Order: sequence, then structure tokens, then C-alpha cells
Amino acid sequence: MLMAGLAVPRSPAAAEVTAAPAAAPSVSFKNDVMAVLSKAGCNAGACHGNRSGKGGFRLSLRGENPDSDYDALTRDVYARRIDPLDPDRSLILLKATAQIAHEGNRRFGTDAPEYAIFRAWVDAGAPRDDASTARLLKLEVSPAERVLVDPVDRVQIKATATFSDGTKRDVSRMAVYEQSVQLAEISLDGLVVRKKLGETAVVVRYLNQQKVVRLAFVAARPNFVWSDPPAGGSGMVDEQIFAKLKTLRMNPSELCSDDVFVRRAYLDLLGLLPIADEAKAFVNDPATDKRARLIDALLQRPEYADFWTVKWADLLRIEERTLDKTGVEKFHGWIRQAIADNMPVDQFCKALVTSTGSTYQNPPANY
Repeated sequence: MLMAGLAVPRSPAAAEVTAAPAAAPSVSFKNDVMAVLSKAGCNAGACHGNRSGKGGFRLSLRGENPDSDYDALTRDVYARRIDPLDPDRSLILLKATAQIAHEGNRRFGTDAPEYAIFRAWVDAGAPRDDASTARLLKLEVSPAERVLVDPVDRVQIKATATFSDGTKRDVSRMAVYEQSVQLAEISLDGLVVRKKLGETAVVVRYLNQQKVVRLAFVAARPNFVWSDPPAGGSGMVDEQIFAKLKTLRMNPSELCSDDVFVRRAYLDLLGLLPIADEAKAFVNDPATDKRARLIDALLQRPEYADFWTVKWADLLRIEERTLDKTGVEKFHGWIRQAIADNMPVDQFCKALVTSTGSTYQNPPANY
């Protein structure tokens, strides 16, 4: 029996149990390994995310199907891509670090966080996530928008992920950064450094979520004075444009002359130059609303639908090499009718991405 107040020494074993550190957090395939595959570019369209894969290894494009990717890594080709007994000898890691020949070259080093995450997952036996694994609910980025006036030439993007178990994580290092215009260098952890002046949108992507950061790199122009021009006929449009120009410290150009306007209007809307009589009639017209009336008249001409159908057909890659002759004719005809009927752009795009069935009877399904 132990007596009150008597100090009883603990056994070494008991001391070891008490002092043992907490277990390291487990690595999730869907939340961690999939992020590594995206960060390294492995599941991009130019790499293994291609429809046919690369080098016999196929991943879902941008990680849209984690379950399929898990099977490709752990089951395909007799599970030769990972080695739980010796994680550092896993084929997927040897190729990604270019320790053996890899057409995609080196994706990360053995000292990189990507390597540590992937290795820890393999070392744990490459487990599949169970139903209790937290899901990504939301991705937040900051700043959402920023105008950087010279000499300021850099900004740090911070990406924060919120998961279904209530946890938040700084994922700036594992997010993917893609620019709409190549104006800057973006480091692995999201530091944007200007290369030249202009505007760009940076898409920040983590797992199945993405956000856009809009950046503008502007010259200082210390003597800039806003000209405060009056809004034209399309006041709402002009207000938006003028607000952006003012932010960028750029004054709009003066209104062009009538002969320049008529040439631009015809080329932009019809892809044609006006004939001499049309140009003279417009220039000599004293009406103050003649520009608006000319635009309305040009939008009603059949050449408008013809010209913009060609533009959309090029954009959507309508060609006999991928569609047969009838498919091209049907798809082209549907686009022309949509433009002639002034179909709203949102309805036009919805038809392209949701249409199913016969591509002859339902032409937008060709897309």
C-alpha cells in the first residue's frame, strides 16, 4: 500500500510513455498528394493530364478524378510506381527528381516540401483516404486586386484553404499560379515580381478550387492629371472604362474624326471597308446621333453575322479534320443563326457546354 506524501519513483518505461511526442499528422492523398501532383505540373494537359497520358502514365486533367489517380499510382503496371519498403526508390519520386531519365525533366528536388509530402505518404503504405478525411470547402486569396505604382514592383499572394473539419491552412506554397499575361515572375510560394508594366490576372488554384488575383503594374507618372472626359452615348460602359483608365493613370484618347470612325466601325463589325458613297454620306451627315445610328444599322446587316460567325468558328476550331463536312455545316449554321438572332452570350455558352445528342440535330453538341 502506498502511503500519503511518499514519493514513488516511476519506471523508465513509464517515463518514456509520458514523454513520447505526438504522432505526426498523416498525409492525405486527396488533400496533400493531389496538391503535389498539381504543383509539379504532373496532371497538366501538356504532361500526364493529357487525354492519352504520357509515357504510359495517365492522370486526370488538373486532378479532377482523385480516385482514378490513386489507382494509377498504386495499382497500374503492377504497382511499380511506388515502393513502400523503400520510399526513396519509388519510380514516381525518382523520375520527378530526375534521378532517372524523365521526359518532363526535374519537377522538384529531394529537399523540397513536395518530395517530403509524397515520401511520407508512400512510407505510410500509400493509404487511400477514408470517409472521415476532411474535404476542401473554400479557397481564399489575398490580395484579390492590387495596383502597384512604380517603384513598387512586387506583391505576395497568400492562399488559405478551409476544410470541412473547420481547420484552415496556408497553402500558398502548394497552390498553382497561372498568369493570363506574362508580365511577372511568380515564385513557388506566390511572390509576384514585375517584369514589365501592364495588367494581368493570376489564377490561383488549389485542388478543386480556384480564385483570381487581378494585378496592374503602373508607371508612376508624377505629373499625371485626369482629363475628366464626358461619358459618351454608352454612359455605363464609358464609366467603367474611365474608372479603370484613371486607376492606371492613363487619359483616354480624343474622339476620332468621322472619317476614321466610319472606317473603324465597318472593319470591326463587318470586316469590310465602307464604299465611297457610304463613307461620304456618313461624313456629310450633320446629325449628332449619326454614330449610334450607323452602329445600329451595321448590326442589322447580314455581313455582321457572316463576319462574326467566322470569328467564332475559328475560336471553336470548327474544321473537317475533327468534324465531317455535314457537322461543320450544321455547327457553322447554328452559330450564324445565334448571332443573327442576337442570342445572349450566356445562353450561347450554356448551349455549347451542355448540349448532348446527335451533332446533326443538335449542332452545339459538336463542341
